[in-house]
Amino acid sequence: MAEKTEEEIMAADTGTETEVSKADEETDITLVENVTVGPVVKADSFTDDRHINLTWRSWMVVFVTCFAVMAQVYVVVAAGSVIGFIIRDLGDAEIAGWIIQGPLLIQSVLSPIVGRLSDVVDRKYLAIIPTAISVVGSIVSAKANSMSVLIGAGILVGSTLSTVSIVQAIPVEVLPLKYRALANGFAFVGGALGGTIGSLGGGAATNTSVSGWRIIYWIQAGFFALTIIGLLVFYHPKRESASPRMSLKQVAWACDPIGSFLFISGATIALVALDWAGGVYPWHDKHVVAPLVIGIVTLLAFAVYEWKGRDDGLIAHVFFKSGPNFALSVSAFFVEGWIFYSAVNSITPLVVLNLGFETSSWRISVRQLSFQLVNLMLSVPISLYSTWKKDLKSPLIVSFTFFLIVTICYACIQPSMNHAQIAFNVLAGLGQSGPLTLLVALIQFTAPHAYLSTATGLAFSARALGGAFGSAVLNTIINSKISSSWAPAVSSAATKAGLPGSSVPALLKALGAGEGFSEIPGISPVSLEAATHASHVVYAAAYRLAWSSIIPFVVLSLVAILFLKGVKELMTEHVEATVEREEPRDKSSV
Repeated sequence: MAEKTEEEIMAADTGTETEVSKADEETDITLVENVTVGPVVKADSFTDDRHINLTWRSWMVVFVTCFAVMAQVYVVVAAGSVIGFIIRDLGDAEIAGWIIQGPLLIQSVLSPIVGRLSDVVDRKYLAIIPTAISVVGSIVSAKANSMSVLIGAGILVGSTLSTVSIVQAIPVEVLPLKYRALANGFAFVGGALGGTIGSLGGGAATNTSVSGWRIIYWIQAGFFALTIIGLLVFYHPKRESASPRMSLKQVAWACDPIGSFLFISGATIALVALDWAGGVYPWHDKHVVAPLVIGIVTLLAFAVYEWKGRDDGLIAHVFFKSGPNFALSVSAFFVEGWIFYSAVNSITPLVVLNLGFETSSWRISVRQLSFQLVNLMLSVPISLYSTWKKDLKSPLIVSFTFFLIVTICYACIQPSMNHAQIAFNVLAGLGQSGPLTLLVALIQFTAPHAYLSTATGLAFSARALGGAFGSAVLNTIINSKISSSWAPAVSSAATKAGLPGSSVPALLKALGAGEGFSEIPGISPVSLEAATHASHVVYAAAYRLAWSSIIPFVVLSLVAILFLKGVKELMTEHVEATVEREEPRDKSSV
């Protein structure tokens, strides 16, 4: 493979125009890299194995970015863990899935674009501005008086999720490549703490009153404000004075406007169709079929364009030059997002609530610690092992094996499995601790530094898109089963146990709200127990169907992990973009 000479690299750094020959198309440095603001980074920069002393400056930047990750995970977990109680307060259960899907959609469609912008223009302020927008969204969410307003404000909150492509790229570029798994491990710890705080804090806040969930969003606004302050005070990336400047047109083209339009359009339309299906409209309705077909066709057009239309778009061809790791890791990350955001984060608390294992939001949150604490405690040893042995593949095989066990267990869930469900949580924690740490690192190893945030953004876009699609599909499966079976089953059980037929509407309303049972005419302990048991049985059947639908995807992901290539030779002392004052004098790659 041809490589640029030292003279060509120096010419590019001073803005000298050079002709791109046919042979240059075979190099690892693409046209976009030649016009990217900042130094050109070679695909083999890892061979620069010189040591840089790390001081508090580097570690403080790592801490601030990990705090930002913590705040972002809190966004999804806190509201998602009490979504059943938000429905009880605001109603509109059919569209409640968009409380989670809305922010995830923003992350899905904007992460690669924001990441590419940060590669081309500026990391610092592209991390700050969307977070400031999310502060506004959090305040509006806290004051929302309807589900529609809450979902709309959630779109603003989702702005900060698009910066994950930046805040997860910063720590890995200020630390040596050999610490890339460790850097992502630190970010995972931040995310796990965000999940724990979100779960416990969300449950405690909601437990104070019917509208206590609003406190979640006030806390959220505070986290975002602290993130902005931390980035302003501690993160001061160096600027290269000799970097070529780009026009606005060049910046826009570098961000792949055609591909971005196709991706945003296709993902949004397809997700709207999936959310409507089984809830507002049946699957065969034109409101579902038409947008679903249009969305899928548009996403296929996006894939073809990225393949044939240009080699330096959102899915740059340079990601595939080192082997299959990019495609395999992104696919596995998509499934991990499907499992976590939709099943573990949103469906599991509903399993606990609607199968009668716990009745208060606080007790549900405490119960979820069996997942959160295991998840948190295992991330550190996994990161240390992968850094020590330079082995990212083996822990991933173990993690996805546990994922498979968890999905099979939940596919057999019954109302009698109160204590067994806690064990399922522990198994889920064992499975969750590996992928978010190691899959991101694997994806980042496929990208030169000039594409680092772009690759990171694509990784989290795939994860968020998996979560959004997963939430839509699982909600569709569950809502379809509940809407067709719940009311008839509960009504039949209650009337057979002696409840007057005229009291059935009041009973169904009370069961949906979780209160008001004493006001039902003719209710008795026997009829209430019969109706409650029937409700649990129907919900268990719905959850079994939902979890069963995940099993094939987990199997495919496990197969993908088995075909990953090792990255031991890439884990060197090289630092892509140090924030330390002293740099090696002869370092010319970055």
